[in-house]
Amino acid sequence: MTVEEIEARMRPGAFSRSGFLGLNERLAEVISADAKALSALHISCAELAAKLDELVRAAEASPTRRARVGALECQVQVHQGFQICPWTPDPHHAQCDAGLGVRHASVDWHITNVETAEQMKGPGLVIHLIRDHAFFEGPMSPNRVDPLHLARVLGKLPNS
Repeated sequence: MTVEEIEARMRPGAFSRSGFLGLNERLAEVISADAKALSALHISCAELAAKLDELVRAAEASPTRRARVGALECQVQVHQGFQICPWTPDPHHAQCDAGLGVRHASVDWHITNVETAEQMKGPGLVIHLIRDHAFFEGPMSPNRVDPLHLARVLGKLPNS
């Protein structure tokens, strides 16, 4: 698959009503900017994705769909069906198998850091996108999970 094909899948109305990228955003530019921001803070995509995965897994396992891990509270909402990763080679027959594969593609999550009162919400698919594709969605996407905000909510950065 070419970058152009992946970007086309990420535009509003293709693989997502609201899109993973805005109409004029470029995938390589978005990934590069986020990588630079995280590198300057010595935080990795893998580190953020692992913590987010831990929280979402705990909430999914709870009968109330809520869990607390340390100072972090997570609530998930489970939906019927699931989102397809834009990098999926055959979207009509299989989900993306890059890295650890897709998990949580049928949930939305909401996290609160009870010590700082900071909150954030996002789609479950973003855990795979961050971990396996270094992608937090584009700044013009309403579902973007800003990496610096996520790091702050997860307690990886000082509250600002």
